[in-house]
Amino acid sequence: MQKNTKIKTNSTNGSKLNRKNNHSKKNIYLGYYSRLSILMILFIFSTLLFYVFINKSLIIQEEKNVFYEENGTPDYKVYLKNNIYYDEEYLEKGMSYIANLIDYISIDYNYKFTSNTLLNGEYYYKISADLEITNPKNNSLYYSKNYLLLDEKRFTLENEKEYTIHENIKINYDTYNFLANSFKSSYGVNAESKLKVYLEIHRRIEEESVNNSKINGDGKINLIIPLSEKAINIKMDSLEIKDQKVIVSLSNYKIDDVKYLILGLVFLIITIVIFVRITKIVWNLQYNNSYDKLLKKILRQYDRLIVNTNSMPNLKDRNIIELEDFSELLDAKDNLHKPIYYYEVTPHQKCYFFIKYDNDLIIYTLKNKD
Repeated sequence: MQKNTKIKTNSTNGSKLNRKNNHSKKNIYLGYYSRLSILMILFIFSTLLFYVFINKSLIIQEEKNVFYEENGTPDYKVYLKNNIYYDEEYLEKGMSYIANLIDYISIDYNYKFTSNTLLNGEYYYKISADLEITNPKNNSLYYSKNYLLLDEKRFTLENEKEYTIHENIKINYDTYNFLANSFKSSYGVNAESKLKVYLEIHRRIEEESVNNSKINGDGKINLIIPLSEKAINIKMDSLEIKDQKVIVSLSNYKIDDVKYLILGLVFLIITIVIFVRITKIVWNLQYNNSYDKLLKKILRQYDRLIVNTNSMPNLKDRNIIELEDFSELLDAKDNLHKPIYYYEVTPHQKCYFFIKYDNDLIIYTLKNKD
């Protein structure tokens, strides 16, 4: 009587359980092979996402040789004032020039950088002039002043192997020559004067392109113009920057984007979890036959009490009473004197044993994964 009362109590209080379990029983049960297939697809998908996000988050550089060359040359012409001696408008470089006949000096700066590797970064340059008045005895400075002749220009390098610079600047010789002569006459000192005009070049390459700071560069292309003299010879100091270098870009791993790294680690964890699930399912499929043993034991031992059925009863509006052990279903059968029905959901995976009693469905579920 106590067992019967227990079942009745479960039946009376089964309205909530009925709604909950009706919903779950309508779901399609996925067997091991179906779950294994889905998990394999998810594993491949999560592995690909892990690779994509980690690849996006890291900058990986391989060791490689980088060759680059830079050439810088100035060219100039000395333009003359009106005079009765020269028919030419200007004189070419490499000559001696009468200071009083010089109108202005036109300087062309030409520079080219080439590399065998695509580079990212920037380069920038400006043209300046230094007026220097020195003591000829020990070459120490009396006076120095800097003039910015061309404002700094800055350019970005995006996957480029070369870049060039072409700039022209005109030097008004009389302006600087007058300043030098005025200084000497004002203080009555023996002095040498010159105007150093130079193109100042800077290069900064990102580590992602070449992980070696030696490829960065700072250089000057100088032109020296004497002042306070009756005749001058323009000198070229460090006239030509010509360099050929081979540097090694070392292997480097650098975090470029933290959010991609976090996403990559999340998918790595998901991949590991899925792999563990796959391993468990494969192991169960190959080595775990406890389900079949238990099912055969139940069917053999209680063959006369069990009725095979090819369909489940309509669960709508029924009170579902779920049992945790087959022995409880045997107790219910003894109390209710109703047959036990056996329904196979998926071979080797899941089956139901149940008793129909009025509006109640007393059920025990046997699953391989349990």
